[in-house]
This record gives sequence, C-alpha cells and structure tokens, in this order.
Amino acid sequence: SLPVHLGSLLGVTATLLGKYPLHELYDGDIFVANDPHTAGGTHLPDVTMVMPVFAHGHLLGFAGNIAHHADIGGMTPGSLAGGMTEIYQEGLRIPLVKLFRQGELQQDLLDLLLLNVRVPDERRGDYFAQVAACRLGARRMVEIADMYRVDMLEAAFEAIIDRTQQRMRDAVNAIPDGIYTFEDQLDDDGQGTYDIPIRVRIDVQGDRIRLDFSGTSPQVPGNLNTGLNATQSAACYAIKALLDPEIPNNQGVLNVIEVFVPEGSLINCRFPG
Repeated sequence: SLPVHLGSLLGVTATLLGKYPLHELYDGDIFVANDPHTAGGTHLPDVTMVMPVFAHGHLLGFAGNIAHHADIGGMTPGSLAGGMTEIYQEGLRIPLVKLFRQGELQQDLLDLLLLNVRVPDERRGDYFAQVAACRLGARRMVEIADMYRVDMLEAAFEAIIDRTQQRMRDAVNAIPDGIYTFEDQLDDDGQGTYDIPIRVRIDVQGDRIRLDFSGTSPQVPGNLNTGLNATQSAACYAIKALLDPEIPNNQGVLNVIEVFVPEGSLINCRFPG
C-alpha cells in the first residue's frame, strides 16, 4: 500500500464522519473527494471514493479506494508540473460530496467532474471502476457479516487493530531509549527557493515514539508542499517498514507513532499551498 494513499483514505473518511451525522448515511451512498485542504486528500489527481456498508440494517463500516487519475484538469495535461504556484493551477478541487445517493447517480455532479478534464471518456471509465470497486468491497463485507454475524465481525475489526497496535509497541520497545535526529534537503522548488531543509527528531521512550519535524522549511511557493495526512502516513509507514513490515496497515500503527509537524511547514501546509 502506498503511504500517501493510506493517508488519503484516513483523511477523507475522517472528513466524512465529521461532515455527515450517521443517520444521514444510507445504503448505496458513495462519496467522492480529492481536495487536501477541505477533504483530507493528498493531491488533486488522487481521487478517493468511500461507501458506507450496511449489514442487517446496521452501519458495519466503509469500503473505499483511491485512483490516481491521469488528468484532473488544471494548467497542464497530467495536472501536475513544475512552475505551478497555487493549487488552482493543479486541477479541479473536489470537496467531499455524494456522487451516488442511495444508489442513484448524481448525473449533474458527474457532468461537472468530466467537463473539467481533457479526456472525459477515460476519466468516466476510471470513476466507474472506482464505483465498482466500492460496491464489490461492500458486497464482500456483507457476505462475511452474513456468515459470521455483525457483532463477531466488529469484534474482529477491533481485535485486528489492537493486535497491530501491540505488535507495533513491542517493536518500538526494542529500540534503545534516546533521541535520534536526521536532516536532509530538497535542492529547490522551481520558484527560486533553494536548499529546502527537512528535519526530524525522534524521541523513543519504552514503547512510545514521537517524530518531531520542527525546523523543517516553511511551505514554499513551488508545488512541493504536502498536507499533514500524507506526512503522517509516510512517516508511520517508514517506521513500520523498519521495525515490523509484516503487520497490517491500519489504525493500530498510527495509534503508536506520534507525529508532530508545525502548521504552515513544507509538510503540513496551509491553504493555498
């Protein structure tokens, strides 16, 4: 799993839960989003879809996926190129919206999405591939719930996250306590900013680990900036890969690794970075 994609799934689903009360979620709804500032995404070509999954009248969870679209509009084909200085040049910003309401396609919304890209037939195919993937994931979850009961499945979800978290803590506990630091830099942002530092201080105490990116460059005029979700996901993924690469990718990893990034930095940018 790509780290930035894991961050997008987390961010978009958290945005969904913050925007919509649970009683406003219905079987057949499918949400779409890509914006890093309002919807928890990473960058505009990464379009996320999330679908609530109901089993026996109960909200069981969510099925979701991400596709990196070959074009999302903007000033250049492919939507991302050197020389850009604001997010509006990168393409169409999609807030969290319902593309399907109780299984019914919102055609006017799809028309808007397709009007803003260079190859709409291809993008239509990609969007509906994501829709099909959501529906297949939801169907499989319901089949498992039918086989093992909803309460047992929810208990299994919790157990997987708890076991992941404990394995991650055990791995961190094997690191000698102390403070570790590292610094690197990006050559330039294409807009006159050079030698852009990225700094991290890693504090390990027992089974607790904290990554502090204070001292990292402020966000820059060029299109190198990224949001907190992507940074957190990439940092946690790196720690997991070093310490216990076989454990699942889920919230249990994030629960163990604390990540602090000053707001307005290169890797936790403010709008309109």
